[in-house]
Amino acid sequence: MIKKNKIITLLLLFVSLASISQTESSTLSKKELRKNTPAYIGISAGLGPSNFRDFATSPLFYKGISKYLSLSYLKANSKRESEIGLSYSFGQFHNKFNNHSEFSTVKSVSLFYSRLYQIRKLSSQKLNIKAGGLLSTSGNFRVNEALLNNQIGFELIPTLFGSVKLEKDVSRKKEKNKKFLFIKYKLKPRTKNLAFRLNVGLINSSFRNGYAYSGQSSLLNDPVLFDDYQFKIFSGYRVNSALDYTISLKNKNAIQFSYLWDAYKTGGDLDKFEMANHTLKFTLLFNTNNK
Repeated sequence: MIKKNKIITLLLLFVSLASISQTESSTLSKKELRKNTPAYIGISAGLGPSNFRDFATSPLFYKGISKYLSLSYLKANSKRESEIGLSYSFGQFHNKFNNHSEFSTVKSVSLFYSRLYQIRKLSSQKLNIKAGGLLSTSGNFRVNEALLNNQIGFELIPTLFGSVKLEKDVSRKKEKNKKFLFIKYKLKPRTKNLAFRLNVGLINSSFRNGYAYSGQSSLLNDPVLFDDYQFKIFSGYRVNSALDYTISLKNKNAIQFSYLWDAYKTGGDLDKFEMANHTLKFTLLFNTNNK
């Protein structure tokens, strides 16, 4: 009886140790998987047409060309991806009405963080589908001297998005021989990816001046920063999208060509602000772990 108990105890101990070792190995494999996920530092530049209008000062549209710069850190594989970054855009916008032209300078800064996860049931070898969220906060600083006391405008637009991303592998698997007129050339195998992402605002909010635009503090010779500014949550809307074409290089780095579209409108009755941006962007992706 004592021998049987010893044998049972040894078996239980062996099973427990085996399960612990399996857990440790699976945990290590997950850590190794995360460690081996390709990571990139992205440096981007671009430009494109934009327009805005501020109902608190005028119902007229101001149009112009915005220049775009951004810096980001991206970790991505087929199952998950995360990105954090900062972007800056600037440009001069104009409005012409009744032979009278005015200009407004706009500078915008955005801080963003995103996470996406693969939806296995909807994904296949031809099409990979991910879903997740994006948290973005954009700030605009505008100067229009024609508005006199209201020449300076500032708004902060924090938004929580729901996101869906479709990825398709369009890599060239085999070497191809081509000919253009009398010139022969070869196309070597290359990894390429085409992706489309849609972000829809779930929680839209804004921090900006009210309809009076200028607070009473300036009239009392005691100016207060952000006087009469109002924070509104669950107000307005914001939608943006990105179409990316990424080409991997031999040195594990990559280049990316993108088209970005972003449109938003704050809430309110007489003091709404709305803006739309179209951007053609070029990005250099520098691999930081050479995976």
